[in-house]
Amino acid sequence: MQSKYDITDSELEIMQVLWKKGESTLGDILEELDKVKKRNKNTVKTLLYRLVDKGSVVSKKGTGFGFVYKATITEKKYLKVANKSFLGKLYQGSAEKLLLNFVEDKTISKEELQKLVNMLESED
Repeated sequence: MQSKYDITDSELEIMQVLWKKGESTLGDILEELDKVKKRNKNTVKTLLYRLVDKGSVVSKKGTGFGFVYKATITEKKYLKVANKSFLGKLYQGSAEKLLLNFVEDKTISKEELQKLVNMLESED
């Protein structure tokens, strides 16, 4: 069985809706996703089934015929796991290598870098 944190990009879009709205029906999820890009109802249903199977989402019978879906993992915890995986895959677990890459490629502005320095200095 896959980890509940092993979430594809398409599944992540659904998780972001659930994190934003809390409990949602399929209709609510489709409505939110369609604000950005039209989605196929059956595809979204399949993705929801996968998320339920992984344990990332739970479903319960709602009023009427539909189901209500809710994330079982928080966005904060997901980001922590995803960041650790990302660092491990691309930067051998080194946040320093990641930040140096941003600085060298000028991906991070001087203002953003100063914010990071200020944050680090305020932790002392």
